[in-house]
Amino acid sequence: MTAFKKIKISFAQSNQRIDKFLADFCPEKSRAKWQKMIKNKKILINNKEIKADYILKEGEDINIFQEPVTSFKEERSHKIPDLEIIYEDRDVIVLNKPAGILSQNAESSKSPSISDFLLKHCPEIKNVGESEMRFGVAHRLDKDTSGVIITAKNNYAFEFLKDQFKNRKTQKVYLALVHGDIKPKKDEINFRIGRSKTNPNMQTAIDTKKKENIKAREALTVYKTIQTYKNYSLLEVALKTGRMHQIRVHLKAIGYPIVGDQKYFFKKYKNKNSKLHRQFLHAKELGITLPNGKMAKFKAKLPNDLENFLNQLKSESIG
Repeated sequence: MTAFKKIKISFAQSNQRIDKFLADFCPEKSRAKWQKMIKNKKILINNKEIKADYILKEGEDINIFQEPVTSFKEERSHKIPDLEIIYEDRDVIVLNKPAGILSQNAESSKSPSISDFLLKHCPEIKNVGESEMRFGVAHRLDKDTSGVIITAKNNYAFEFLKDQFKNRKTQKVYLALVHGDIKPKKDEINFRIGRSKTNPNMQTAIDTKKKENIKAREALTVYKTIQTYKNYSLLEVALKTGRMHQIRVHLKAIGYPIVGDQKYFFKKYKNKNSKLHRQFLHAKELGITLPNGKMAKFKAKLPNDLENFLNQLKSESIG
């Protein structure tokens, strides 16, 4: 049996459970699936069997034994998306991701992805990154979030970009429309975020003033109101950390869920916006240092579906 994937553990990656590390490192598989693979001896440390609660040490090799998904492309029945390239050089491709497109392929989904486009546009990218499904995608946006996303064309660029996201050296700015007249008009949200106990596919916000028995990570979101409508607020949101579903979880936690969000919402808002078929969340701006050393700021304008929804709110407010 030959490992098709090997991961060398760095100092920063050590001292954590292997199942949690793998779920964070390769999120296309759930933590439960990684635990099952460990139990079935498909995951070894330095070629030795371990359990899901094994604590990783610096310098160790994780060997993943699983057949590559050779038929994956054949099973995907969708057309490869034609995406807008905002910027491209020898190291990176910056894209304007539409809603409905996955950031990377997932075994459980046949939905179109950024990876499909990248493989067609730049075939050599198949060897870039840390996952069979990732193909150079340095950070992720939720499927129904649109906007700026940056991808790497070689492994040096991938590690360079990933380091900036990990060490909070990027500037990520979003537009979000929320239910309600938000107060205060600008503020910070610093609730920790962890996996929900009742639904492992969801994240939950934890008040730092309370002691709750949930493992959670620091998260900081800064927002300011740029426009108010009747029963709605349009926010500019800056991420200071990059937790899964962070903006959606944080805004719901303070009582102002994102319009159209089908996962983090209050029941009274569930069917209120039938004309909007996804969450009103758009990554409008990304500031980052490129592998060539240049500072860059990339922007993506609000897509038509969100712009049209705002125009509808404006006309209703006037009327």
